Amino acid sequence: MGPRLSEEVAITSAVRKLEPVSIAEFDDYLELQGDDASLFELIDGEIVMMTNPTKRHGRVVRNVGVRLNLAMSKRGCEVFQGDIRVQRDTDRKALDKTKPDLVVRCGPEAPGTDDLNFIDDPIVVVEVLSPSTMDYDRGPKLIFYKSLPTLQHVVIAYQDEMRIEHYVRRGDEWTMKALTKPGDVLDLSAVAFTMTVAEAYFEVAMT
Repeated sequence: MGPRLSEEVAITSAVRKLEPVSIAEFDDYLELQGDDASLFELIDGEIVMMTNPTKRHGRVVRNVGVRLNLAMSKRGCEVFQGDIRVQRDTDRKALDKTKPDLVVRCGPEAPGTDDLNFIDDPIVVVEVLSPSTMDYDRGPKLIFYKSLPTLQHVVIAYQDEMRIEHYVRRGDEWTMKALTKPGDVLDLSAVAFTMTVAEAYFEVAMT
Protein backbone atom coordinates (compact mmCIF):
# COMPACT_ATOMS: atom_id res chain seq x y z
CA MET A 1 0.00 0.00 0.00
CA GLY A 2 1.31 3.44 -0.88
CA PRO A 3 2.14 6.24 1.57
CA ARG A 4 -0.64 7.92 3.47
CA LEU A 5 -1.80 11.37 2.31
CA SER A 6 0.17 13.19 5.02
CA GLU A 7 3.31 11.33 3.95
CA GLU A 8 2.66 12.22 0.32
CA VAL A 9 2.31 15.88 1.22
CA ALA A 10 5.58 15.76 3.17
CA ILE A 11 7.35 14.09 0.26
CA THR A 12 5.95 16.62 -2.21
CA SER A 13 7.01 19.52 0.00
CA ALA A 14 10.52 18.11 0.29
CA VAL A 15 10.81 17.78 -3.50
CA ARG A 16 9.61 21.36 -3.98
CA LYS A 17 12.25 22.65 -1.60
CA LEU A 18 14.94 20.77 -3.52
CA GLU A 19 13.62 21.87 -6.90
CA PRO A 20 12.35 25.46 -6.75
CA VAL A 21 9.41 26.30 -8.99
CA SER A 22 9.80 29.26 -11.33
CA ILE A 23 7.08 31.76 -12.19
CA ALA A 24 6.81 30.22 -15.66
CA GLU A 25 6.22 26.78 -14.14
CA PHE A 26 3.83 28.23 -11.58
CA ASP A 27 1.75 29.92 -14.29
CA ASP A 28 1.56 26.59 -16.14
CA TYR A 29 0.44 24.93 -12.90
CA LEU A 30 -2.31 27.52 -12.43
CA GLU A 31 -3.63 26.84 -15.93
CA LEU A 32 -4.36 23.27 -14.83
CA GLN A 33 -6.19 24.28 -11.65
CA GLY A 34 -9.24 25.88 -13.25
CA ASP A 35 -11.45 27.61 -10.69
CA ASP A 36 -9.00 26.69 -7.92
CA ALA A 37 -6.15 28.72 -9.43
CA SER A 38 -6.91 31.66 -7.13
CA LEU A 39 -5.99 29.55 -4.09
CA PHE A 40 -2.25 29.40 -4.80
CA GLU A 41 0.76 31.67 -4.65
CA LEU A 42 4.47 31.16 -5.24
CA ILE A 43 6.80 31.90 -2.33
CA ASP A 44 10.55 31.40 -2.69
CA GLY A 45 10.05 28.71 -5.30
CA GLU A 46 7.37 26.82 -3.38
CA ILE A 47 3.72 26.59 -4.41
CA VAL A 48 1.68 27.46 -1.33
CA MET A 49 -2.06 26.90 -1.00
CA MET A 50 -3.85 29.70 0.81
CA THR A 51 -6.47 28.83 3.42
CA ASN A 52 -10.14 29.71 3.13
CA PRO A 53 -10.51 33.05 4.93
CA THR A 54 -12.50 33.23 8.14
CA LYS A 55 -15.14 35.88 8.81
CA ARG A 56 -12.67 37.59 11.14
CA HIS A 57 -10.05 37.65 8.38
CA GLY A 58 -12.56 39.02 5.90
CA ARG A 59 -13.70 41.78 8.23
CA VAL A 60 -10.17 43.05 8.82
CA VAL A 61 -9.48 43.05 5.07
CA ARG A 62 -12.80 44.83 4.44
CA ASN A 63 -12.21 47.46 7.12
CA VAL A 64 -8.80 48.38 5.79
CA GLY A 65 -9.76 47.99 2.14
CA VAL A 66 -12.83 50.22 2.26
CA ARG A 67 -10.89 53.10 3.77
CA LEU A 68 -7.95 52.62 1.44
CA ASN A 69 -10.22 52.60 -1.61
CA LEU A 70 -11.92 55.84 -0.61
CA ALA A 71 -8.62 57.59 0.04
CA MET A 72 -6.64 56.23 -2.91
CA SER A 73 -9.26 57.06 -5.55
CA LYS A 74 -8.64 60.73 -4.74
CA ARG A 75 -4.87 60.35 -5.18
CA GLY A 76 -4.70 58.60 -8.52
CA CYS A 77 -3.86 55.28 -6.88
CA GLU A 78 -5.53 51.90 -7.24
CA VAL A 79 -6.30 49.29 -4.61
CA PHE A 80 -6.47 45.60 -5.49
CA GLN A 81 -8.23 43.38 -2.94
CA GLY A 82 -7.11 39.77 -3.20
CA ASP A 83 -7.41 39.65 -6.98
CA ILE A 84 -3.90 40.41 -8.25
CA ARG A 85 -0.49 38.89 -7.71
CA VAL A 86 2.84 40.64 -7.18
CA GLN A 87 6.13 39.95 -8.96
CA ARG A 88 9.45 41.73 -8.70
CA ASP A 89 9.58 42.21 -12.48
CA THR A 90 8.75 40.35 -15.68
CA ASP A 91 11.47 37.71 -15.21
CA ARG A 92 9.62 34.40 -15.51
CA LYS A 93 12.57 32.53 -14.01
CA ALA A 94 12.03 34.29 -10.68
CA LEU A 95 10.69 32.37 -7.68
CA ASP A 96 8.07 34.66 -6.13
CA LYS A 97 4.55 35.51 -7.24
CA THR A 98 2.52 36.37 -4.17
CA LYS A 99 -1.12 37.30 -3.70
CA PRO A 100 -1.58 39.92 -0.97
CA ASP A 101 -4.90 40.61 0.70
CA LEU A 102 -4.56 44.25 -0.36
CA VAL A 103 -2.06 46.03 -2.57
CA VAL A 104 -1.79 49.68 -3.64
CA ARG A 105 -0.10 51.03 -6.74
CA CYS A 106 -0.04 54.61 -7.97
CA GLY A 107 0.45 56.48 -11.21
CA PRO A 108 -0.31 55.62 -14.84
CA GLU A 109 0.12 52.04 -16.02
CA ALA A 110 2.52 51.12 -18.77
CA PRO A 111 0.79 50.63 -22.14
CA GLY A 112 -0.31 47.09 -22.89
CA THR A 113 -0.33 45.85 -19.28
CA ASP A 114 -4.08 45.56 -18.73
CA ASP A 115 -4.05 41.82 -19.50
CA LEU A 116 -1.32 41.00 -16.98
CA ASN A 117 -2.27 39.04 -13.87
CA PHE A 118 0.35 40.74 -11.72
CA ILE A 119 1.83 44.10 -10.85
CA ASP A 120 5.51 44.83 -10.24
CA ASP A 121 5.30 48.33 -8.77
CA PRO A 122 3.37 48.13 -5.47
CA ILE A 123 3.72 50.89 -2.90
CA VAL A 124 1.69 49.31 -0.08
CA VAL A 125 1.02 45.65 0.70
CA VAL A 126 -1.39 44.47 3.39
CA GLU A 127 -1.49 40.88 4.64
CA VAL A 128 -3.97 39.57 7.24
CA LEU A 129 -2.41 36.56 8.91
CA SER A 130 -3.93 33.10 8.91
CA PRO A 131 -2.52 30.61 11.44
CA SER A 132 -1.56 28.07 8.78
CA THR A 133 0.34 30.58 6.60
CA MET A 134 1.81 32.81 9.31
CA ASP A 135 5.33 31.38 8.94
CA TYR A 136 5.30 32.20 5.23
CA ASP A 137 3.82 35.68 5.67
CA ARG A 138 6.33 36.73 8.33
CA GLY A 139 9.20 34.79 6.77
CA PRO A 140 10.05 34.32 3.07
CA LYS A 141 7.12 36.39 1.84
CA LEU A 142 8.16 39.36 3.97
CA ILE A 143 11.74 39.00 2.74
CA PHE A 144 10.45 39.11 -0.83
CA TYR A 145 8.35 42.20 -0.17
CA LYS A 146 11.31 44.02 1.36
CA SER A 147 13.29 43.34 -1.82
CA LEU A 148 10.78 45.16 -4.06
CA PRO A 149 12.25 48.54 -5.07
CA THR A 150 8.92 50.41 -5.19
CA LEU A 151 7.43 49.09 -1.96
CA GLN A 152 7.32 51.53 0.95
CA HIS A 153 4.95 49.90 3.44
CA VAL A 154 4.19 46.32 4.48
CA VAL A 155 1.25 45.93 6.86
CA ILE A 156 0.75 42.61 8.65
CA ALA A 157 -2.47 42.41 10.66
CA TYR A 158 -3.26 39.56 13.04
CA GLN A 159 -6.80 38.19 13.01
CA ASP A 160 -6.80 36.55 16.45
CA GLU A 161 -5.50 39.56 18.39
CA MET A 162 -5.46 43.32 18.01
CA ARG A 163 -1.98 43.67 16.57
CA ILE A 164 -0.65 45.28 13.41
CA GLU A 165 3.01 45.13 12.43
CA HIS A 166 3.91 48.05 10.20
CA TYR A 167 7.14 47.79 8.23
CA VAL A 168 8.35 51.06 6.70
CA ARG A 169 11.20 51.63 4.28
CA ARG A 170 13.62 54.34 5.44
CA GLY A 171 16.11 54.77 2.64
CA ASP A 172 17.78 51.37 2.27
CA GLU A 173 16.59 50.12 5.65
CA TRP A 174 13.29 48.81 6.99
CA THR A 175 11.91 49.54 10.44
CA MET A 176 8.98 47.86 12.18
CA LYS A 177 6.47 49.29 14.63
CA ALA A 178 3.90 47.14 16.41
CA LEU A 179 0.48 48.76 16.87
CA THR A 180 -1.53 47.08 19.63
CA LYS A 181 -3.80 49.72 21.14
CA PRO A 182 -7.14 50.88 19.68
CA GLY A 183 -5.88 54.46 19.41
CA ASP A 184 -2.58 53.58 17.73
CA VAL A 185 -2.36 55.06 14.23
CA LEU A 186 -1.28 53.25 11.09
CA ASP A 187 0.44 55.94 9.02
CA LEU A 188 1.09 55.05 5.38
CA SER A 189 3.00 58.21 4.65
CA ALA A 190 3.94 57.25 1.08
CA VAL A 191 0.26 57.48 0.10
CA ALA A 192 -0.84 60.04 2.74
CA PHE A 193 -3.19 57.61 4.49
CA THR A 194 -3.90 57.04 8.17
CA MET A 195 -6.31 54.90 10.16
CA THR A 196 -6.51 53.72 13.74
CA VAL A 197 -6.17 50.17 14.96
CA ALA A 198 -9.74 50.41 16.23
CA GLU A 199 -10.94 51.18 12.70
CA ALA A 200 -9.02 48.20 11.31
CA TYR A 201 -10.69 45.89 13.85
CA PHE A 202 -14.17 47.38 13.69
CA GLU A 203 -16.77 44.65 14.44
CA VAL A 204 -14.01 42.05 14.75
CA ALA A 205 -14.60 39.88 17.83
CA MET A 206 -11.49 38.62 19.55
CA THR A 207 -11.51 35.19 21.18
